[in-house]
Amino acid sequence: MVVKRLLKKKSEGFTLIEMIAAMVLVSILVPGISSILGGTLMNIALTQIAVLANMEADYAQRNFIKHINGVEEFSSTANDLATDSLKFTSYLGPADYAYYIDTDGSRTIKYSKGGNPAGILLQNVVKDTTINAERYISKFTYKDKNNNDITLPVASSTDVHGVELTFYLLRGESFYSYTTYAAIDKGQLDI
Repeated sequence: MVVKRLLKKKSEGFTLIEMIAAMVLVSILVPGISSILGGTLMNIALTQIAVLANMEADYAQRNFIKHINGVEEFSSTANDLATDSLKFTSYLGPADYAYYIDTDGSRTIKYSKGGNPAGILLQNVVKDTTINAERYISKFTYKDKNNNDITLPVASSTDVHGVELTFYLLRGESFYSYTTYAAIDKGQLDI
């Protein structure tokens, strides 16, 4: 006769208390982890927007400085040297250049060379706005040989020795400010 031995089988599962404790821990940790992850992803997105805005502004500023350094003569026609427009002739070409800030409500900075139609240099430029009781105006400011502001309209185009470009970019909900100054380089390149 074969005797079967009865073995008591031991269960290896969770108890009800262990299961409740695990659920409580998960319900505490998951919102915290998702909040940290969401904040990190938002920070990455905002940093990327700032980097792209800086790259676009850097391109516009370099282009502006390069052209101003080659000025032979600023335009003496009325309204060609204003807070939102700038026209000049360059000896690096020679060519006529024109810069416009939002002249048609498109929130852009445009420039043209040699009488060609104006192309977009920079988009989403805030021309004139008030934020937190402070007024921001994208504009050209003309400087004399002592680096003092010249009041508009400019009396004579020969009085202008430098131009400061100030512009504000709106990217998403972020507002970025840029200012660049370029002086005429005419006498410095003659060797």
